Amino acid sequence: MKRIAVLISVAVAVFATGQGRAAESAATPEDCIRNFYRWYVTNLVANRDPMKQRKEIRQYATERLLKEIDKMVKGPDGLDGDYFVDAQDFDPLWAKNISISDVKTVGDKSSAHVLLNGSKGMQKKLLVHLVKEGGTWKVDKVQGRD
Repeated sequence: MKRIAVLISVAVAVFATGQGRAAESAATPEDCIRNFYRWYVTNLVANRDPMKQRKEIRQYATERLLKEIDKMVKGPDGLDGDYFVDAQDFDPLWAKNISISDVKTVGDKSSAHVLLNGSKGMQKKLLVHLVKEGGTWKVDKVQGRD
């Protein structure tokens, strides 16, 4: 009986640290960006729509931004591509190759240049704006910087 309890505990621990894990703490803007894009691209690679995972994405993005994206999708022109990567395609390596530079923070607002680097030169340059909500940094706007 003890052995079954131990096995169940191990299974729960593995699930909690693997795919079942949602947002990690975002104590800095860099933490938020890195954790978010790792989670986001990993979900794209697994053919899971991150935008449909509302509980998880709310841990990384502001409610204001999520509502704005919903409006864009339902608007007359729709949304041409993925908002968060500013592209129609993605590279699985983007989940692991996230470079962050030029971080500027003033109070509860921050911005940073982000480079998602993939194979064969497939890269995406972004300007990510963040705000601090309840002590946690969250993405509030993403702009392509080609």
